[in-house]
Amino acid sequence: MKNNSHVSQISCISKQFRRLSNYLLVSAIAPLLTVVSTMAIASSAFAERREVDIRLLVNQDEGFAVMTRKAEILARSAAQRTFDREVLVSDVSVKVTAQDPNQDQAAIILQLIVSRSDWTSRPDPKIWATYFPMAKTLIGIR
Repeated sequence: MKNNSHVSQISCISKQFRRLSNYLLVSAIAPLLTVVSTMAIASSAFAERREVDIRLLVNQDEGFAVMTRKAEILARSAAQRTFDREVLVSDVSVKVTAQDPNQDQAAIILQLIVSRSDWTSRPDPKIWATYFPMAKTLIGIR
């Protein structure tokens, strides 16, 4: 009959080694998970939405299409400038309001709402803007 005492010793050492390596693995990963979850919470806590309001004076000699194009240009510039200057801003809302020179009437022409990631992939105000065609009637533009 063979002596199997060395097999049982190896088995015992193997179990202890597995327990130790599991303990070391958990000890190494737990702090890392805590850091990662803290970073995720911190980054979401710092995310901000910036709102920008722009007034555009109505020129009755220009048509509504020209005024809308000017509003798009202003909204694009405001969104880009906001994302460039403020690193923590995650979303931007730009509202362009047309106002007649006599300041009797005003109406929103467009509102651009976009996230930083969407803007980075497609910095085109026509994609992200909501247009308000009733502004034409409200402020009496041809």
